[in-house]
Amino acid sequence: MIKTGDLLLLDKQIHEEADELLEKKGLLKILGQYGIPLVTGSYSLGLMTWRDLDIYLENDDLDEKDFFRLGGEIVSSFNPVKMSFRNERLAKTEGLPRGLYWGIYLGNERKGAWKIDVWALDKKECMQGLQFCADIANKLTPVSRIKILEIKSQCWHDPQYRKSFTSNDIYTAVLEKNVNSIDEFRSYLQNKF
Repeated sequence: MIKTGDLLLLDKQIHEEADELLEKKGLLKILGQYGIPLVTGSYSLGLMTWRDLDIYLENDDLDEKDFFRLGGEIVSSFNPVKMSFRNERLAKTEGLPRGLYWGIYLGNERKGAWKIDVWALDKKECMQGLQFCADIANKLTPVSRIKILEIKSQCWHDPQYRKSFTSNDIYTAVLEKNVNSIDEFRSYLQNKF
């Protein structure tokens, strides 16, 4: 298990790397041409243990053509090894926002490369997502933050991550079910299904 100080240092280090992508390498500038970019998720919560960035792009009128133009600019600037597109305005998958999505992989995420999720959402969907994150932030304490960082640091290599559980499951387990360790989290997951 990683020590508490090391977990806080890891969060800080990955946060600084994210700032480099966003500011110095110009991701926010590119996104800003297509709407209002809002960085959310573990970045905004101070819960980063791997290189995963979640961004909402608020725009009530962004169509698929412009969203693909945005994707082309991301490809030109960041050279991703893979990008996946979803149109959740049409698919309406339960649990996902109603918007357009780019999943951007700058390498093998399981080996520490960046994965960037960009959701183009209208203002209502964007505010719902931001409120969800704010609700988590309001429940965080210094102790629960460390517990979440400890569990997340042990989960991100798990092949079932994003298939059968997500970071939100970790947040729920710690903040609502008083889960304190990776073993308790695994037990929580088994009982959940």
